[in-house]
Amino acid sequence: MSNSKEIRTNLSEKNSFSERFHRDGFLIVEGAFNDEQMKLIEAAYQGNLDNPSALTQHLYAESGGTFIQSVEDSSSKPAFKTMFEQTPIVEICKKAFGSGDVWYFHDQLFYKDGGEKPVRRTPWHQDTPYHAMDGSKFVVFWIPMHDIPEESALEIVRGSHKQTLYNPSFFDPSDDTLPLYDEKEMPRLPEIEAERDKWDIMPCGMKRGDLLIFHPSCLHGGGPSPAGSTRRSLSLRMIGDDMVRVTRPGANLDSPTAKNVGDDEEELTARINSLPLGSPVYEAGLAKLS
Repeated sequence: MSNSKEIRTNLSEKNSFSERFHRDGFLIVEGAFNDEQMKLIEAAYQGNLDNPSALTQHLYAESGGTFIQSVEDSSSKPAFKTMFEQTPIVEICKKAFGSGDVWYFHDQLFYKDGGEKPVRRTPWHQDTPYHAMDGSKFVVFWIPMHDIPEESALEIVRGSHKQTLYNPSFFDPSDDTLPLYDEKEMPRLPEIEAERDKWDIMPCGMKRGDLLIFHPSCLHGGGPSPAGSTRRSLSLRMIGDDMVRVTRPGANLDSPTAKNVGDDEEELTARINSLPLGSPVYEAGLAKLS
């Protein structure tokens, strides 16, 4: 586990919390949740795993192992309401933003099971380009259900949330940088994994109860899960009052992956896309958490 104190904090540290999030694009809050709070988070996670959404995907099946991701807005589900009410998630989000209210965007479940074969790493990408919105108060809360060593953990390129916004990954198993949009619209993702020494990569090894906070514009990717290992994590996405509606290029619909990313028929995406350009995203009817 990384000994770098500069990427870690705790709930007792108040002064630099927001400053570090906005400067570096991420930080790890050690011991953010006690055991009882983790049980509530696990209940929310397991409920979604047992009842997959329409946007559930089984990724990279050809590489062996199991890699599941599921996206939905679970803010109205009882288990999620209890989680928000009885854990410090909302207060931590307000500290990260530094000011203003918090609205819920959506959640994403990840399940990696190595089984007899390892599960490949999650390719380097940014989350923001998949969505027709932009701003500084956009956050991912990435919560592991158990300890995660550095070699299997999420990795983040420090400060990349303030740099180039790249063409989002197709998550094509044959080419990790294959772009979702027309290549003329946004620059193609660089080959970060092949040139790791050129990037300020920070591995985020974590203990159960820790919380990783990062801006979705940060370049990030996940380590592989070895054979016989399982990685379970829940990702919560929230926004603040400076997130506004922007345009994104049209997706390349030639790939079967495209229909599972930014599907215009998905209700939340359709509501956001109906907003006039420059409008606050929370006006799309997002659930207000504070």
